[in-house]
Amino acid sequence: MQCPECSAPLSRQARFCDQCGMRLAEHPGFLHQKALDCYHRGLGEEALRNWDLALQAAPDFSMGHYYRGLVLYDRGELLQSVRAFRRALAEQADSFRVHFKLGMALYGLGDLAGSLKSFTRALELNPESAETCYRIGLSQLRSGRFAAARTALQQAVKLNPDYVRALYMIGMTAVQQGDLDAAAGSFRRVVEINPDYTGARFELGMALFKNGAIKEAAEEFDRAVAQNRNFAPGYFMLGECRRRVGQLNEAVAAYGEVLRINPKDAETLFKQAECYNELKQCREARTVLLELLRMVPGHQGAARLLEEIGRRNDIAPDRKKD
Repeated sequence: MQCPECSAPLSRQARFCDQCGMRLAEHPGFLHQKALDCYHRGLGEEALRNWDLALQAAPDFSMGHYYRGLVLYDRGELLQSVRAFRRALAEQADSFRVHFKLGMALYGLGDLAGSLKSFTRALELNPESAETCYRIGLSQLRSGRFAAARTALQQAVKLNPDYVRALYMIGMTAVQQGDLDAAAGSFRRVVEINPDYTGARFELGMALFKNGAIKEAAEEFDRAVAQNRNFAPGYFMLGECRRRVGQLNEAVAAYGEVLRINPKDAETLFKQAECYNELKQCREARTVLLELLRMVPGHQGAARLLEEIGRRNDIAPDRKKD
């Protein structure tokens, strides 16, 4: 640390500058230095106290308001952080970082119009900021403006071709628009950059599945569960793929993996029972259906299928055995 007047080196505990005699305890510049030191050491409360003191001495100290807003933002006090950032802008109207952080705080509060306005101004001040384009895209997406969101996200990728989060959200936006080819292309680019991104691989599989490319979708779901053996959605969709192409035993096995992870998944129990029924494995189907009806007594699909199996095999649908 140094004296804000003569730049002489100082300790954090200094009260006066030995070289120029400056009284430091009330000097906003020195208090700001102390606050920054505390902030970077993770001492948010102490940093906030020093910025409060600095602002008492100099109410128009823009940097003090900005950093005070950062501490409040980090603590989740978003409304207070918005007030601090706006106070900083009163003295520093063309600060990219203040507009950007104000946009982040407003987005967290659900003020999408306000966040979009702040991010747009931040982008005007720094047109090369891919992160700002990404944030504009998220605000547009949450507002339901899919075309505008996709345009902003694509601009982020243009500025940073390997921007994984933006590529992923382009894929999600394309799905919302029904553009499954574009969605698959975007998710594929994500897993090329980061092969271990299980969520993106799953979404690639979903886009392929919805587009009728069942074999390719199954390959992606296979890769997803190979990366994470407890990724239930991957096993479920693998079961759907296997069933779609008539591989019923493989579908039963995939659904079984879902139930290993979550034994109370009613939808998966019913689908497994349907596969057993199609395989003419009535005993197994009945066992699964009875378990499902024990868990969900009003499950109409399970009751109907159990009754159908009973009629076909002259078995009374007695549920008391569960």
